[in-house]
Amino acid sequence: MKYEQVLKYAMQMELDGSNFFKEKADKFSNATTRKLFLTLAETEMEHYEYLKNQLDSYMEDETFDTSDQVMDREEDIFKAREESEHIEATLRESDIPDLTILRMAYLIERDYKEFYENAAENSDDEGIRKIFEKLSKWEEGHERLFKSEYDRRMKEYMTLPWGG
Repeated sequence: MKYEQVLKYAMQMELDGSNFFKEKADKFSNATTRKLFLTLAETEMEHYEYLKNQLDSYMEDETFDTSDQVMDREEDIFKAREESEHIEATLRESDIPDLTILRMAYLIERDYKEFYENAAENSDDEGIRKIFEKLSKWEEGHERLFKSEYDRRMKEYMTLPWGG
């Protein structure tokens, strides 16, 4: 089975991402920021389940579920959440602006995005290519969120007077 290992690897990445966000959620004293990280942990688990379903389908009959309903379920999920939950303001108001956690989060999401882009480019099956392209797009949205906030906070940090 050609795509079995790639799907299993992708599932492990999503599981690792979920665990990272759950673990780091406890580092924030601001309840809303903590909730954001827990929501991201849940989203990564949704990606894991999505990939598991794709693997199960592939193992059964070497096909993938690329129906519009499945493929569009997370379209712009973080854009909608950003608007409804005011994520940028939430992160900005965090009591513990932790640059290290934000940097790690955006680098993880960038790695996931690049993995899925590469997997799509190297796929000769149209169904799995669409799946990897969609996952890459989802991860790109996560990456943008964290990178933007990391850059903003780094700029603020670099302009603080020496000695705090």
